[in-house]
Amino acid sequence: MMPPPDLCATWLELTATGAALTALAKALKFHGFSVDAALGLDDLWLVALLALATVALATLGPAGVFVGLLVGTLFYAALWLDAVLFRIFTIELGPGGVGSIILSVLYRELAELSFARRFFAAHRAFATLPAAALLAHASLLLMPSGRGRLLASLGIAAWLGGATGMDVPAPARWRAFMACAALALVSTGEALAAELLLPLAAVGLGSIAVARALVAVRSRLQGPGPTALRHFLIERPRPEPPAFEPRPEHAHLLAPPRPPRPSALHGTLRGQDAVLLTFESVGRSHLAAFSPGGAQTPWLAGLLPHSLRSRHHACVSPTTNNAHLALYTSSYDEQSSSAALRALREAGYLTVYLSAARAADYGLLPLLTRAGFHHVLDRAVLAPGRGGLLPDQALLSEGLAQLAALLPERRPFFLHVHATHTHVPYRVVDGERFRRFDPADDQGRFFNGIEECDWIFGGLLEGLHQRGLTSEPLVIVSSDHGQAFGRLGYYSHGSAVTRDELDVPLLLHHPRLPPREVTFSSHFDVLPTVLDLLGLEHHEPVFGDSLLHEDRRPELLVWAGHPSRATTSHYGLLLEGEKLLVDLVLERCLRMDWSDERVEELTGHDKTYALALASRMMRLRGVT
Repeated sequence: MMPPPDLCATWLELTATGAALTALAKALKFHGFSVDAALGLDDLWLVALLALATVALATLGPAGVFVGLLVGTLFYAALWLDAVLFRIFTIELGPGGVGSIILSVLYRELAELSFARRFFAAHRAFATLPAAALLAHASLLLMPSGRGRLLASLGIAAWLGGATGMDVPAPARWRAFMACAALALVSTGEALAAELLLPLAAVGLGSIAVARALVAVRSRLQGPGPTALRHFLIERPRPEPPAFEPRPEHAHLLAPPRPPRPSALHGTLRGQDAVLLTFESVGRSHLAAFSPGGAQTPWLAGLLPHSLRSRHHACVSPTTNNAHLALYTSSYDEQSSSAALRALREAGYLTVYLSAARAADYGLLPLLTRAGFHHVLDRAVLAPGRGGLLPDQALLSEGLAQLAALLPERRPFFLHVHATHTHVPYRVVDGERFRRFDPADDQGRFFNGIEECDWIFGGLLEGLHQRGLTSEPLVIVSSDHGQAFGRLGYYSHGSAVTRDELDVPLLLHHPRLPPREVTFSSHFDVLPTVLDLLGLEHHEPVFGDSLLHEDRRPELLVWAGHPSRATTSHYGLLLEGEKLLVDLVLERCLRMDWSDERVEELTGHDKTYALALASRMMRLRGVT
């Protein structure tokens, strides 16, 4: 067991090292945003508490030392990864989401994204922080006091100091430098005047208690403020005062769901097949059919003038699983089954899901099973035992072959086909044919992938016709969600409820369906509309309705999802002509139009009310 002076030295050195690592991670994570990115008292006392726990483990013998080294290193590596995910994807990592990270997939995405490569090239020192955390814990927990440990500690201090000078912006830099200086000072003191470490540790413990008290007072007076550690360990609370009551103009938002209603066109397409085709990560603004400069999609553009289409179609939550759930259940309940698919099955429809992705990844397969599909034709079925990634072109070969085996008899079917190429890191198989945009650029490769996917969807429908599997199906085209490329500071998907992530295309096409455009819709409305046209009904309360009703109101709770955390920190409300956006990470609340062109940051009572209203809706709908 270490003698008390060594224990005190180790605790102080681990605290200083942890403070420097935390300061670096926090500064890089929040750089460029209007929040305090410097190391705070809230961070410092938690760092010291973690160091104290690590030292306590080390007193238990070799096994305790190993556990302490492992826990300390992994904690700061996870904190580093949280900063990386936020800078590249604008999503946070948390304890509840660590298990959802597939490291091999994440590595491939980071390696293939030019934006990620530029980030690491610009912050080379920051990229070494996990190694610094490992070496610091190994030297402090395994090496005895002496010259070797002193040199190792001074080397770590210089390493972290150099990283601070290279990568930490000036406003947050000095506190990280202070942590590095403290590490060097304590290490030198251990070698030259070990008897001073006990009183120094006592002062440190007292300072922690004072810091914790100051944090509590600050939180009571000003709110919790941004923190690198507390909100990494604990989910952010949603601001909803107990006595909050919505204003009269918003009281109807609290109304319960109701069963979808039949329209005047109910049963127009009775007995017809239905084919739902969804792009991956494609927003409405990414398509030249709606936004100049976007991807050219001749097959989709050819259907638009002859379709029932939506001017603003919200995916409800911009992650794949949440979007699928919204499509199938028209509900916020993650555990609910699909009343719409059940109505289709009871009417004799065969329900099939087809994708080149592996549905078992990221929990999609249980969702599809719970929704009630008869058959899930995914990568495991289309190409069992084949290594590497399965391209979407497999839908035109193995996919059509599997469908031909399932659909020989004359039985109506509902088929959902989901493409995958336009997911991060954006793949294009036929790079010679689809290269209208620069393939070295992330967004250019994304647009090329959209154009390739449009061709695949057209070829798939043609293949169904040629094989005699369908004649005139109801064709529904949409996307699971959109994708952000930096507008308002957000990237990827699952990070915000901005237009780029939330607003996706929607059209329904059939020769007997009169073309028209509706102003607003959501994924909740898709299957109620399909059932309405097919002449089917169910009586379970849902949040969607047929698009063929003129009295539908644009009122919708939306949220970003939580791809790597247990809860979301970003949500909002779509109302008549405006959107409220709540971002608990960046401590802001925005009011904007549906296109994000007129943006106003709310303050004072307006901000307090908007936060409380959106948070009340999240609790009422049971969204985590």
